[in-house]
Order: sequence, then C-alpha cells, then structure tokens
Amino acid sequence: MIRFWETGHKIRLATILAVLCAASAVCCRAQTGVVAASGRSVVAPSPTRHDKSLPEPFASILPKIKAKSRIPVLLPSDLAQPASGAKHAVIEKASDKEYAIILFYKVGIGDAGFAAFFQAQRDPDEDLQAPPNVREVELSHGLRGFFRPVGCGGSCAPANIWWRKGRVLYQIHIAFPSTLREIDQQKAIIAVANSAILAGPR
Repeated sequence: MIRFWETGHKIRLATILAVLCAASAVCCRAQTGVVAASGRSVVAPSPTRHDKSLPEPFASILPKIKAKSRIPVLLPSDLAQPASGAKHAVIEKASDKEYAIILFYKVGIGDAGFAAFFQAQRDPDEDLQAPPNVREVELSHGLRGFFRPVGCGGSCAPANIWWRKGRVLYQIHIAFPSTLREIDQQKAIIAVANSAILAGPR
C-alpha cells in the first residue's frame, strides 16, 4: 500500500488512498510538523547538484536497511527546507520487498517532530492516478511522477510524490507549511525526488 503514518512511540500506517479520497470532514491523521517548521523558509534544493552525498540522518540506518531489503534503496542527496533540518531517522519497516524511513526534527514529541517520510515497495497494485488533486510531473531519467500538495482538514497531510522505477514504487512525503504555495511545494519535492533518482541505488 501507499501509506501515511502517525508519529510517537507507536507508528501506525493507513493507506494513502483512504486518506486522499476521504471526505473533507474527515481529519487527516498525518501532522505536517508546521510547529517545527514555521520559523523557516522553504527553498527547493539546487536541481543541478547530482553528487552522491547522503544527508547525515540516513548514514547510520542505511546499512540496516540494505541488510534486510532486497530492493534498490533510493535516498536523496538533497533535502528541501525545512526537512533539511531533521536530525533523526527511524526505520519504520524493512523487509525483503519494502522499506520505510521517517525523519524527525525531534523524537518523542509526537507529530510536531515529524519532517519527512520515504518508502519503497516492490510490485504494489495501486492505481497511481486514482487519488483526487493529483498532478502528473516529469522526473529525471524520463520517469513519470505523481504529486499531491499539502491537504488540510481537521489537521494537515504532508505533500507527497511517488513514481515507479521498474517493479518498485517509491514515495516521498514532506511536511511543508500549509501556507506554502502549491507550485513551490511541487518544485521543492521534485528536486528531492530527482536527487534520489540521480544519486542512484545506495
């Protein structure tokens, strides 16, 4: 499934389709972490930087992911602000066909500490274009991606982007402030996705 999360000591995933297709009266369970991000500007990473450097939070968990998962691990070289300020990475899941990583500004403070989410799954069966308010975008290497901006009801769901590479579905979610223009959300999250694609398997 393409999924959202709930942070804290217990992390529970719900399907993205259920969240994205829910009526507006139903509150999204994912928190954007705007409290942590409100004092920061959001700037897209430079799309011209294609080195393989790995942001520090990923460094300690990458060997653990690769030891358990048999799918190519794509992680960005660049993170858009405010997510670039995240200091902690937690492995939510790692198996033969899937991995999921959550970035936190600070652990143990609930949703306010959430920064970003990265997941990959082999052979999912979802219709990528099914959710509402989704637009198709072009990614590096000719890949086709799908973008959905921050959505708010009783609370806010983060911006997300997903794409297929071979048999694997990759997705990235970033907690941008809800006040950030959709076009700026799109540019920033595409730059993050492209940095992962161009860096190649870790």
